[in-house]
Amino acid sequence: MNFWERTWEERGDVLKLAYGDTSPPETVVSFSWRDRIRCPGACALPLPPIEASRDPIRHRRDDWLYLTMGLSQPLDRKQVKAEREAGKSYSSYGFELGFIVPDQCDWPADALYGFVTHITDGVEIKWGDRFAFGFTEQADGSLAGFTGHPEQLGVTPFGSIRAVFFWRYLFPDWDFVTSTGKFMVLIATVITEREWQVAKETTTAHLLLLLCRSGVGQRTLVNRKCLFDSPRWQDEWDKIKARDPALNQTASRCKIRRFHFGATILCWCISFLIF
Repeated sequence: MNFWERTWEERGDVLKLAYGDTSPPETVVSFSWRDRIRCPGACALPLPPIEASRDPIRHRRDDWLYLTMGLSQPLDRKQVKAEREAGKSYSSYGFELGFIVPDQCDWPADALYGFVTHITDGVEIKWGDRFAFGFTEQADGSLAGFTGHPEQLGVTPFGSIRAVFFWRYLFPDWDFVTSTGKFMVLIATVITEREWQVAKETTTAHLLLLLCRSGVGQRTLVNRKCLFDSPRWQDEWDKIKARDPALNQTASRCKIRRFHFGATILCWCISFLIF
């Protein structure tokens, strides 16, 4: 087994330990590009819900997780050596991308393919970043994701979703460590135009807290309405903004130093319940 095969298998093993097997078992959605070799072996893993168990490692998951595999995979030993000499502790791009959705569907793998294409074209996607994104309905009634503004692309958007943001998977919060370095999972969560705007006015962390308080969390619900259409969540947003300085400081530390933010979000949610 050569270097690439060994480290690829190692990566697959740590992801399987954390999130279980794909459905059907040992099945992936392969990515390929005609113009050049962009990300060898890149694919999407369709991971079904996991039932609760006594396994201290495997956590219950009620939703489907669609996850890339390949962005954290180095090409060869030379790349690993160069990254270590440069002081990098993360492997290759340092992350994989995912969508959390309530049901099995086709569009997440296609959307992840699009994100990988953008990344290999030189587009930076970082923790906390937001991008224009939406859905359009196909002739057969299925949905497809698109990146960009619908009026510029000439597509008819489906529903209220107009953007997506990326944040580390809050729960379960895994640190993936392999022989080539560390990597994390960034979850893509879709948001409406108004939600996108308030995230620009504050931070992505502010909006994520509101999504967690509403029960949406990091899930992508393609048909959901804007949270600000509800007086309840508008009021909740006002409370979040009232605590703005503390949350801004926490968000800044998390983004710059890569502190774990899952516990912070949970503590903030609990504090709102208490106070």
